[in-house]
Amino acid sequence: MSLPLEAAGETLQLLAEGAVWWPAARTLFAADLHLGKGAAFRAQGQAVPAGASAQTLARLQALADRHGATRLVVLGDFWHGAQGLTPSLLDAVAVFAQRLDTVLVLGNHDRRIHPDGLPVTAVRGTLALGPLLTAAHEPPPADAPGFTLAGHLHPAIVLRSRAGDRLRRPCFVRYPNALVLPAFGGLTGAMTLRRQELARQRADVAVLGDGQVSWLP
Repeated sequence: MSLPLEAAGETLQLLAEGAVWWPAARTLFAADLHLGKGAAFRAQGQAVPAGASAQTLARLQALADRHGATRLVVLGDFWHGAQGLTPSLLDAVAVFAQRLDTVLVLGNHDRRIHPDGLPVTAVRGTLALGPLLTAAHEPPPADAPGFTLAGHLHPAIVLRSRAGDRLRRPCFVRYPNALVLPAFGGLTGAMTLRRQELARQRADVAVLGDGQVSWLP
């Protein structure tokens, strides 16, 4: 299931997997993969299971294949840390990016460690997608013109039932001039956003569920 979003004269699809599909450009967007995070933690002596980065790349490849994508734009934090840049991960990314044109808008985790020699196009700052549509890592200021696809925040929202149960779920956040994507990586944390602050910012929230994504009322 997906949700349509009209932005900057384009029709985007919010996917239940936490990515965005732009059919007209055959482009898939994902944010905050944090590849190598588990390896970085293991290098520090922490017992983190292996395989999360491979699973993240496999999920991205499956999404790209399903939609017939010809390009992937990663909205920053493709990598997590220098200790996670293992030879096996670099080889896996090289194979992935040779199959799918991959563009990385460098995030705060990437800017000092992004390795040379990979078939990945790295962009500093912002990537122009059209006259009014832009890709970036950090969300823009509230008064910025146009519409920006961004990541960085790892947004999540807490849902409460009448019985007092609480459930925290990753989400998309649509501001008047930006869409912030949830973190796509398997080992990423999340930042819980306050509904009062979202209402003040005139933001809408689309929550990820099991195979579906839904706007909150």
